[in-house]
This record gives sequence, C-alpha cells and structure tokens, in this order.
Amino acid sequence: MEERTLSTTRPWSGRRVTVRVDEVERADGHRTTREVIEHPGAVAILAWNGERLAMVRQWRHATGSDLLEIPAGTLEPEEPPAETARRELAEEVGLAAERWEEGPRFYTAPGFCTELMHVYLATGLSEAAGDADADEILEPSWMTLSELLGAIDDGAIVDGKTIAAVGWLERHLRG
Repeated sequence: MEERTLSTTRPWSGRRVTVRVDEVERADGHRTTREVIEHPGAVAILAWNGERLAMVRQWRHATGSDLLEIPAGTLEPEEPPAETARRELAEEVGLAAERWEEGPRFYTAPGFCTELMHVYLATGLSEAAGDADADEILEPSWMTLSELLGAIDDGAIVDGKTIAAVGWLERHLRG
C-alpha cells in the first residue's frame, strides 16, 4: 500500500503552512499526484478545574463563523509541544497549570495535511499573565463536561479537536 514519491514541488509557502505537490507511484505502478498542506503541528489544551473546562470562542475565517473550542495553538519552530501548550494556555485564557498530562495525539486531516495535534490535560489551574496574539480576538468562557457533551451532541460545537479531546477526557475521568 505504500507509495513511492517520484518528485516534489512546493508552489506556495505562507506564514504557517506550505503547499506541497508530490508525484507518486503506487505499489501497482499507477502514477498520480498528492496535494499536501505541510503544517508544523499544534496543541490543544483541556484546562480542567475539577468541575469545568476553559473554552474560547473565536472567529475562524475558513469556516466563515465563530467557533467554540478548547484553547489551542500552532507549534513555533523548534518549540516542544509541552512548551507550546503552556504558552497558549496563558495567551488564550490567562491560565497556568500546576500539573500537565499528555493525552492523545492525532492527525487533524490526514488525507491532505501533516498537522499532528497534541492534546494536554492541564489541572491545578491559576491565573497567569499572557499576551494574546495580535491577530486573534478571543472570548474565554467555562463549561461543565455535561454542558460540553450536550453542545457537541446538538451541533453547537463543531471543532474536531475539541470533540476528540472532550471524548478522551470523559473516558479518562471515568478511569
């Protein structure tokens, strides 16, 4: 099932992503192209105070709407995911955590994108100073796990990383 890459071009590169076009040969000899969005990876944080999760609402230009999500952010070059998680928690919701636990990792859209999402559970929360990104307007809030599951079920939360991470947290809390 593995494909062999015959050639690669990168016709466009931006601030966060690069478009890569690979000419590949399948095991059966058939040649085709694969279009890939190269992404440095990201983190998503379940900031849990024992009763509620910190959430953010923000405009997502690609969807043409604002989305309710858990705090998250893109890895900076050479930045370990755990450091990104600490930075993003402070920047997005003004929190720090005493304890950090690695959760699942998953590809967000493996059919065309290299983005690997690292989920962290942050507990022992306290207020922290953080500078929000200049290009983001964030509205922090808190929700109970029950409220979150209801919002996922009724379609109010449509963000994939939030749905996956909250599902993991629910199972994790049950032991």
